[in-house]
Amino acid sequence: MKAAMKTLCCAALSLFFLASTASLAEVVPIRVGHGSSAEEPLWTMKASPAVTPGQNRDYKLEYTLFRGTDKRFQAFEAGELDIATGSAHSVMMAAAQGIKFKIVASLSREGGPKGFATQYMVLDSSPIKTIADLKGKTVGINGARSSAEIWARLAIKKHGLNPQRDVKWVAVPFPAQGEAVRAGKLDIGAFPQPFAAFEEKRGGMRTVFTSTEGIGQQEDLMLLLVKEEFAARHPAALRAFLADLVKATDFYVNHPRESHQQLIDAKFVNIPLDVSLGMRKYLHPLDGKVDLDSMRRMVTELKDFGYLDSLDPAKVVDMSYLPK
Repeated sequence: MKAAMKTLCCAALSLFFLASTASLAEVVPIRVGHGSSAEEPLWTMKASPAVTPGQNRDYKLEYTLFRGTDKRFQAFEAGELDIATGSAHSVMMAAAQGIKFKIVASLSREGGPKGFATQYMVLDSSPIKTIADLKGKTVGINGARSSAEIWARLAIKKHGLNPQRDVKWVAVPFPAQGEAVRAGKLDIGAFPQPFAAFEEKRGGMRTVFTSTEGIGQQEDLMLLLVKEEFAARHPAALRAFLADLVKATDFYVNHPRESHQQLIDAKFVNIPLDVSLGMRKYLHPLDGKVDLDSMRRMVTELKDFGYLDSLDPAKVVDMSYLPK
């Protein structure tokens, strides 16, 4: 009898161990490459895991910071990432070059009547007063053919300058642009949030123009991309991840004091809480949906600059993984 009970207990323990192992095996690791601006809902998932019920149950997050979109795309294309963020213009050009991915969500939008627009700033003492004064000057961007570059090119072209020959483009990570302008390495820099708010608080700099001068309307800013093979292998994990992204977006937008403090504590944001709460904000779509009309306008702009020949954005966007 004792031997039978011992055998039964061992069998039960074995079944429990196997079930536990199987359950752990279902937690899909997601390697995420991210940047340093306008991605707050994505950062909130890591900084505030309590608002993401699927995290560590259906998936687990492995984040890697990349200062430039170009380096992020290199890692993404090399198979080192499953999901990556990218500025919308860079994403359109990558798709046109044949890099395989699907755009599954929008993290933020640039400009518009209620949203923040990237500031192009100079020293208070700079002789640059207007866009026309940029002839022969050095313009800071965060990466070649990035959204920050495209907006500046559009604005410069509108004001009669040739963006190819009349200015010099220098790539500097956003967190370093303030010091680069102050040290004279850049004549003008591009400042998304929170870097614009930080420099405004610090003083000694002023805005010459914003991205709105170039684009004239609101458009998607930071997009979320997934490798096609990852989506095919792990559709349930991807859906759980995006469902939690929507929850994190709601938490960030509607609980600012708590969410901003947690982003600061997690070192995603390196500015004081009062500055973070007071700064002008990007629009973060609460449903995560991509604005296809703005994508089509971007393609037209990029074709005008000769950056791509043709692309149908609808063929690279797949919003079916978002919550219904």
